[in-house]
This record gives sequence, structure tokens and C-alpha cells, in this order.
Amino acid sequence: MQYTTDVRIIRLMCTGRVDPTMVANAFLEGADGLMVVGCHFGDCHYISGNYQARVKIGLAARALGYVGLSTERVAFNQCSSAEGDRFVSQVTEFHNTICTIGPLGSAEGLPLQALKDRVDTARAALAGEKLRWVVGKFTEFENSGNKYGEKFTEHEMWRTLDTIVIDEIATHGLIKEMRKGAASVVELAQRLQIAPPDALKYVLALQRRGLVGLAGVEGETPSYRLSGTGN
Repeated sequence: MQYTTDVRIIRLMCTGRVDPTMVANAFLEGADGLMVVGCHFGDCHYISGNYQARVKIGLAARALGYVGLSTERVAFNQCSSAEGDRFVSQVTEFHNTICTIGPLGSAEGLPLQALKDRVDTARAALAGEKLRWVVGKFTEFENSGNKYGEKFTEHEMWRTLDTIVIDEIATHGLIKEMRKGAASVVELAQRLQIAPPDALKYVLALQRRGLVGLAGVEGETPSYRLSGTGN
């Protein structure tokens, strides 16, 4: 098999072992693109590993796309060990796509460090318990349903995940900003480029969980800080 030497292959026992945070880490380490290639559905030695991989990679792509990374930089393909030509074709096509959109940050129109800061926020969200729980239930809710026997379509599951992605990225973005010091809701909204009412909703949710506390009030404007910090 012959393909570009720009590609670096990392072998895994199963694509189901790919954690969504690994995708984010690849870009934090400077990769321009990441393609995960697994076996065909129904051929997985671990039964459902490739189904899990499809969801995990899809989730990572959505989260990274939400923070500004071009989703063309993430791909999930399938190929058997006997399909060498198919593998070469997939690698070549993906390589050509990455060459077209350019190095990390170019297609996104963002300075590299600014993009990596956003990717780091997405990584924190992907590592969170809430997204991991939904990913773990994705196939189960599609095929078997929840404890009430309700089944959900793939579209409904992705729509649910998209909503949680938005909430989790905003939440982790707020935490990241408040690590820098106390700030008002308006300041936080401006930094994260979200609507002030949404920023307030997330701040109050963090306050109810005991993660954020009131830092003070200037005039009629309250400021907030992470609990247990003196900033």
C-alpha cells in the first residue's frame, strides 16, 4: 500500500477505545486532521465497538465544530483488513481535504493559540460526566429504549447531544474564565460570545451546585468567582 508520508498511523485494539478527549488532544498537540478507521458494522470482534466509535467521533466533531474547529478535520471511516485499496483511497481523500483547508487555524480564521484555547474548553466538556453518560446510552436508547420502553431515533439522540454539548461547553468556558478572577455576567458573556441571559443561566446553575459564589457587588452589578478561591 502506498500513501502520503504525512500520515501517522496509531493502532488500537478497537476503535471503540477512542475516547472523545483523544480527538481534542490530537489538535492540542498540533495535528491538522484526525481520521479514525474501524471495521464494518457487524464485523467488530468486540460486538459494538465500532458503533460506539461512530458516536464518540461524531460527538467530538460536533463539540470541536461548535468552538470553531473545521469539522472537515475529523473523519470516521470503515474498512476491513482485506480492503487495502479502500484504505489507501480513504487516507488519500482525507489527506487531500486537509491540504485544501490548510494547517490548523487557517480555515478557522483564528490565531492558532486562540483556537487551541477553544479546543481545550471543548476537551473539558468532552471529559465531563454528562456527555459520557449520554454517549454510553446512545445505542441503547436507539435499540432497546429507556427504562420506560421509549425508543429514540438517531436524529433525536444527536439533537439531545447537541443541546448538551452547547450547555457543557458554555459551562466549562465560564469556569475557565472565572479561574482568571471574579467577573460579572456581562463580562463573562462578552468573553465567551454568548447572550447575557444564557451566561446568567449557566452561572446560576453553577452557583446551585456550589461551584460558584458571589464575589461582590459594584453598584447594581454582582460579580462571581469560583468557590474556594480568593480571586
